[in-house]
Amino acid sequence: MNTTIVMKTCGNKNCPEPEQPADDDHFYRDEKAADKRSSWCIRCQKARYKTNDSQKGKVDLAEYMEDGQGRLVHIDQVREIDKLRDELVRNLVARAVDLQRQMIEFKRIAMDEIGAFVDQSAREYDVQMGGKKGNLTLYTYDMNYKVMIQISEYLVFDERLQVAKKLIDDCFTSWTTDSRSEIRTIINDAFSVNQEGKINTRRILALRRLDIQDPLWQKAMTAISESLGVAGSKSYMRIYRRLEQSKSWQVISLDLAAL
Repeated sequence: MNTTIVMKTCGNKNCPEPEQPADDDHFYRDEKAADKRSSWCIRCQKARYKTNDSQKGKVDLAEYMEDGQGRLVHIDQVREIDKLRDELVRNLVARAVDLQRQMIEFKRIAMDEIGAFVDQSAREYDVQMGGKKGNLTLYTYDMNYKVMIQISEYLVFDERLQVAKKLIDDCFTSWTTDSRSEIRTIINDAFSVNQEGKINTRRILALRRLDIQDPLWQKAMTAISESLGVAGSKSYMRIYRRLEQSKSWQVISLDLAAL
């Protein structure tokens, strides 16, 4: 029989191991507290509240709860509803963290199995795939279920993007005053930054589609292309199903907010 280990989150945000088993080896028991246990793990309590021999026994930390400002409040001064709320949230957080671990492990195993399947399929044609796999979709035989893998690359620009911006500014300087104002608006929007101080990569790359033959502009577009690099990538897996082949695909959402 498998025994489920109940996990508890230590109340110390700097705890080196915040998720620990909710047992007497990791948390002090407190029969007076609503959750029957103190909020900090034993390791953190000992580390923060070490006392010398003359002070030992004077303070029972199990009789205190820490508030949002880091102050110790005796459990007798904490309302019962506050204790119950604390217990509820901590239990939900512990279960959510455990669920997150399961989802991470599920994705890891699923990606490994898909990679192994693609390699097996390639071997039928004497091809060795190796390395990271690209975008792909796998279907069941009845075409009612599918798994999609998408690889999203994180694109960044280097210092040559500023060179391109200077070349574009020079273009406007050399062009007549009758040049279309909407083009300047598009360019200004492309080089504007969002609230996080980041440039919209798609808007910058869209400038290359403008039909402008000015040699200075073409030089700027070359600078944009050469300034672009891939800083990393992320794999996304989405699973779909449909009740009938004539029906639309429905994503099997693993996002709590979408359930």
